[in-house]
Parts: sequence; structure tokens; C-alpha cells
Amino acid sequence: MVASEGVQTDASKYPLAGMRVIELAQGIAGPYAGKWLAALGADVIKVEPPWGEPARAFGPWPADDPNDETSGLFLYLNPSKRGITLNLETSDGREILRELAATADVVLESFSPGYLEGHGLGAEALRESKPDQVMVSITPFGQSGPWAEAPWTELTLFALSGQMSITGYPDRAPLKNGGSQPSYQAGLNALAATVGAYYGAQVHGEGSHIDLSMRETFSSMLELYGPAFSQLGMINPRRGNHLNAVWGIYPCIDGYAGMCCLPRNYDRMAEALGLPELKEPRFADPAQRLEHEDELQAIMYGWFAGKTRAEVHALGLKYQFPAGYVATMADLLESEQLNGRDLFFEDDHPKAGRIKYPRRLWLGSEHGWVDGRAPELGQHNVDVIHGELGYEKEDLVRLRELDAI
Repeated sequence: MVASEGVQTDASKYPLAGMRVIELAQGIAGPYAGKWLAALGADVIKVEPPWGEPARAFGPWPADDPNDETSGLFLYLNPSKRGITLNLETSDGREILRELAATADVVLESFSPGYLEGHGLGAEALRESKPDQVMVSITPFGQSGPWAEAPWTELTLFALSGQMSITGYPDRAPLKNGGSQPSYQAGLNALAATVGAYYGAQVHGEGSHIDLSMRETFSSMLELYGPAFSQLGMINPRRGNHLNAVWGIYPCIDGYAGMCCLPRNYDRMAEALGLPELKEPRFADPAQRLEHEDELQAIMYGWFAGKTRAEVHALGLKYQFPAGYVATMADLLESEQLNGRDLFFEDDHPKAGRIKYPRRLWLGSEHGWVDGRAPELGQHNVDVIHGELGYEKEDLVRLRELDAI
């Protein structure tokens, strides 16, 4: 698959063709939302400061050689976008943004609350030129409240969302999940909010300002733990890798595998494992099984220790009970299932080399996804500022000398 150099806008193939998004957001959450807007056909113009946005400073980099244009994180988050540079601390940079925003349906931003308003670029100011414009603001704690400007990290959001309180072992300190899920989940919520608000503006002719808090997004994903406390005063303990003996993760020959066996699955699971004692009432009866939990768990540890991950998964498929393995990154990239459904985008990047990452969120019978590369820093300055806004090329030279672009 070869990356496209331009943005495709075939309305018959891409559902968001015709939407223009100005992406002022930096980091992960906003760019992740912009990634999928661009993949669905929107013209996403990424606006970076002249020195580049922070994601360019994060790897991985080919051959461990740091380079602003080969950051694995930046390339993953920003495909199919056009990129320009503007210094919003300069009057020229702010003026260009106003002119550009007047052409946009959506402005996606992640500045600290009050920053854009203080520079005359807030939602109300920009809507004076385009009343049906939507601004989506993504911040850690929202635009209001006593914590609106509090410092944060991903660890902060994991902790303050309540997620860490339910993660880990009961006799140890709470644990942070891997990765940057508060940011990615906020990005998915921003995608949904953007599309909904955009189509609402098309229907009603009036834009809106979406105030999206990353903490609130992640706090809303506590499954039954929040309602259990709210309705029953129940605090669910951390359970590590085991809810019970037949619902957990165990070490096996080549990694980790496990099962999630409900009462309706138990008989098929017992047959699959081939252990006669599992059919005895002390284990087969759900009530008695709880009284013999430690003994059953010891049996499970022994059984898994003699199996490979593939063998566990194969038995789950054959006997139709939920069983599988803990997939590594190699497992995902080499998966017959994922590759068979054309999940991954592959490209020979001229600077980063061979890259491969997920290219879509779902399969649609009536639409495709745009495949493209992330822009180099300021790659589309001439196309956008000169070609679309009408600035002379001499102006671009002056603006660069003034550090405005």
C-alpha cells in the first residue's frame, strides 16, 4: 500500500469529504481525533509552532536516531493531514490563523483554558466570521472548575480517574495501565463529539463549543465499579490477573494465556482441558467451586504450564469457550485475522523507512479510509498560506524572518 501525497475528497467514498478542520491540538488526544477525521475524508490542516509540536520529540526513531520528521508517535498520529506552521505569539501568526479559521468547519484545540481567548482566538471570536463553526477543546480537566489549569501527566489522569484504584493486586499498591489510554480515549470521544456537532451545525446553522475533559472521559469508563459504589456503597477490591480460578491469566510455555469462563461455559471448558476432576461436584457446582477456589487455581496453574499460547487459543475455538493468549506486538502485526481484514497501513517512508500501523476504526460497506503520510514540518505553508489565503511568496519570506511561520 502506497501512501497518498494529497488529501482525497471523493464524497462518494469518504463520508467527511468537504469538512475542513483546523487542528491546533498537540500531543496525543487532539491529533488522534484529527487522524480519524482525516482518514474519513476531512481536510485536516495541522497547525504547529515553527519549532514543531511536542509529539515530534518522542520516538521510536529508526536506528535510534532522533529526528523531528521520523518520530514514530508523530507519524502514527498525523497521517493524511496537511501541515503548516504559525507562531501564535506573533500578530502575523494570529492574523493568518483568523483568516484560515474563517474557512473551517471545525477548530480542534488543546491549549490551556483561556489561552486562545487571551489571544483573540476563542470560539466566540472565530465564530464571528463563521457562525456555524464548531470548536472542540480537549484539556485534562475541562475549561472550568478549580482544577482547570492544574498540571498533569498520563499517570495523573490514570490516578484521578479512578482507574488505578481497580488495577493491580489486592495486597499491593495500585498500578497504572500501560500506554496513554486517557489521551487515546479522549481522542475517540473528541472524534464522536466533532462529527455530531459538525452535522448539528449543518442542520441548525449554528456552531458550538465542545468542552471535553480527559479526566471525565476516563472516569466514565469504570464499568460497574462506579454504579456499585453509588448504589450499594460497595468498593470492589483489586483482583490482579484473577477474578476467580476459571477467569484469569496464567503463565504458559511461551508467555501468558487465560480464560474467562462463565457458568454456561464451564462444562465445555472442563471437557477441553481433559481433567476428570473438573467434572466433580466440588468444582462443577458454582457454589462448591468457590469453597475450593485455591485448589482449583493450583490445578489451572499446572495445566497452563504445560500448554503453549496457541494450544490454549485453539482449544477455546474448538470447544467454544472464551480462552486466548496475551498477544505481543509481534502477534498483532503478524496476525492472520487482522491482516486478513486489511487493518494495517504499510508504507516505505522516505525518511523513517518501513512503517506499519492501524489504518481504520471499522469496516464500512459504503466507504473507505484515506491512507496518507504525516506532513513534514511546514510542508504545506506555500499551498495554504500562499495558494489558498492569497499571501504573496515574498510575504512568506517576511513572515519566516519574523518567526511568524
